[in-house]
Amino acid sequence: MRLAICIDADVPSELLRDSLVIGQALVARGHSLAYVVGNPMRFVDHAGGAVPNEIYQAPIRDASPLTTRRASENGLTDRLAASGFEDKQTLLTLTVMWRRLIDKLQPEAIIGFYCPIVWLVAPAYVPTFAVGNGLALPPTLGTSFPRVSPEPVPVASEEQMLTNANAALTRVGQSSIAALSDLLDRCISILYGISALDPYLRYRKTNSRGLLGHEPKPIVPPASPRIAAFLDAYCPNIETIVLAIAASTKIPFDLCVAGASTGMRRFLEQHEHITIWHDYANLLERAANASVLVHHGFQDVAQRCLTLGRPELIFPWTPAQYFLDHSINWMGFTWTKSTDTSIDDLVGTFEAVLRDTTIAVSAQHHAKQLADFELRDALPEIVSEIERARVQ
Repeated sequence: MRLAICIDADVPSELLRDSLVIGQALVARGHSLAYVVGNPMRFVDHAGGAVPNEIYQAPIRDASPLTTRRASENGLTDRLAASGFEDKQTLLTLTVMWRRLIDKLQPEAIIGFYCPIVWLVAPAYVPTFAVGNGLALPPTLGTSFPRVSPEPVPVASEEQMLTNANAALTRVGQSSIAALSDLLDRCISILYGISALDPYLRYRKTNSRGLLGHEPKPIVPPASPRIAAFLDAYCPNIETIVLAIAASTKIPFDLCVAGASTGMRRFLEQHEHITIWHDYANLLERAANASVLVHHGFQDVAQRCLTLGRPELIFPWTPAQYFLDHSINWMGFTWTKSTDTSIDDLVGTFEAVLRDTTIAVSAQHHAKQLADFELRDALPEIVSEIERARVQ
């Protein structure tokens, strides 16, 4: 079966990693796979090196508007604006480019991660899946989508974006849609992840399929303290966090810094207490060896903390990460620090979080609850559903 996984530019990094999990499972079943991604170099970096599949550059709008609007995104309607729906000429151009790329690739089904233009164009030609965790795949609410929070106001008019979407559909010979919510209604939606991390849970009419590639498995923490850190080089003041890790010579660290420069990697490799990992996936598989996990508020890392029973130290810096931090703070197994924290303060924080038995007990408690709830691995079911979607 010929398949394409499509990913928009500037998506949360956990979606890149989730797409790799699904892609690897599909390839293992013997399917031919092409990745179409908005930022191929970022994608390969999160894959930990070369990807043994076809990779194509996705049609995207100029990077500058995406960068300036990233902090303002507060739901799928803002993502639509950022991806090109707010400007008619931009959307017309991107729609035609996506249509031609689909013709070139000839997939039998398309899996779209937070990729609104694909959700708009592709369903008329091939079965199209809208796949994502709770934040990336909102439910419909009336004729649109709910917002994560009331503020700020939407970055573009929904009426204008609907008009532009219909103009783009007309350009490629397709019928108009009646509302923006029809974007997802035209697709086969696959929602995965832990419901406690879903900002739209109160609006849901369907449940999450489960976890992606693993199951709840509480494991007793290691006898010797150890920290696993999943960081992003684009985080503000990432140098301060890295220097604090380098200065914490009494604590063994397993560390992966996505997007790290060669200079940063060489600096870290000079420290005997730090083991460098080149991708999150391999380090996540060994997360049970750590006493505490450090990250920015990534859904895939937070879920692994919950399923293993590990406390976490979070350095959030994007709106989605702040939301995740807020949504799990009540569970009592996290610490949160600002990215502006000083090096000396961070060194003390790493030592103190390892001594905090309260969050360790709380993490084990939640992991056991999830295991008792029988939250399943949804990956086999997702793969099977995609396989059943051959073009008739």
